[in-house]
Amino acid sequence: MKVLYVLKRYPRLSETFVVRELATLEELGTEVLVDSLMPPEDGPRHAEVGQVRAVARYLPRRAGWVGPAARLGLRRPRAVVREVRRARRLSSAGDRSARRRLAHGLLVAERVLAERPDVLHAHFATAAAEVAAVASRVTGVPVTVTAHAKDVFHVQNVDALGGRLEGVAAVVTVSEYNVDHLGRSLPGARIRLVRNGVPLGRPNLVHAGRRDAPVLCVCRLVPKKGVDVLVRAVALAAVDDPWLRLDVIGDGPLRTMLVDLAAELGVGDRVTFHGAMDSAGVEAAYARASLVALPCRVDEDGDRDGLPTVLVEALARGVPVVSTDVVGIPELVRDGATGRLVPQDDPRALARAIVDLRSDPVAARALGAAGRELVAADYAPDRSGRELLGLWAEVAR
Repeated sequence: MKVLYVLKRYPRLSETFVVRELATLEELGTEVLVDSLMPPEDGPRHAEVGQVRAVARYLPRRAGWVGPAARLGLRRPRAVVREVRRARRLSSAGDRSARRRLAHGLLVAERVLAERPDVLHAHFATAAAEVAAVASRVTGVPVTVTAHAKDVFHVQNVDALGGRLEGVAAVVTVSEYNVDHLGRSLPGARIRLVRNGVPLGRPNLVHAGRRDAPVLCVCRLVPKKGVDVLVRAVALAAVDDPWLRLDVIGDGPLRTMLVDLAAELGVGDRVTFHGAMDSAGVEAAYARASLVALPCRVDEDGDRDGLPTVLVEALARGVPVVSTDVVGIPELVRDGATGRLVPQDDPRALARAIVDLRSDPVAARALGAAGRELVAADYAPDRSGRELLGLWAEVAR
């Protein structure tokens, strides 16, 4: 099997699941090609990127469509004319990126004809999916797309979802919640659940559940992660837990507001914002954490998480977790069995759950151990990789 991945930006620090997926597929004997629409992010980079043998090709941002259209027109004249007309129609309707997507799609199509992958695959049902779909329509090679969260639920994307996934051979997604939602949104589409694979890490046997270890939160600092609720919960929990400290790893547009909120609530000395870290830094944070807290919410724009990878990573290391009962999270965090769940936007309930876990380290570790067993069974990278390969074998027939 040979697969050509089309990604918006590769690699990205927040998309460890993509890197793991590529490495797993290569381990399973798949030849992987990567086309990225944008250059890699500046800043720290996960060491796992070096485990991927595929060398990404970066498409020029200001690519013109005329040259590749002329070259491809010799081999696929009707398909190229249809795509040019489609892009002109979208551009006339106000889509400013239509011609750039056309140019990128035609460049990908040229690579498809030259290197002959069995299937195209894109992550996120936005620009990368649209570019891959152009290449698929021109070449006839099937395309599949993994849909995650913002690309499905955000108000800016909801109405465009059907058009972006038109003609896609199958839509992959990461939670049963998403499968149900996409099944209603895209009647007749082939929807397949493939969870983000996460390998088991070294178990946290020393600090899990202990009061002298910090609570950990790893995420982008955006509204749907609910870090403001967590900061408020820390202020409430500190009354009963004088040792309580919170480490926040990640960055984003809300960082200044959250720092100010912690100071305003009198817990600025208890909450440390570390910024973005590579996988080694995050791994060290898991090893010293008492528990991981991530109070996700559905934000005012409809954006939400499909199933946060950080919760899977924490449980893969036996670290107990506290989260909210939204979207696909209860599929992993089963209240009282593999973690604790509280309602979204409820800092008091979150504070109680944090204090309860840190007051009973034996029970906290039992939840972490049960969660680790669930991750080993349902989130094994090899299992996810083989499920993808099985799907691609179906659509490539």
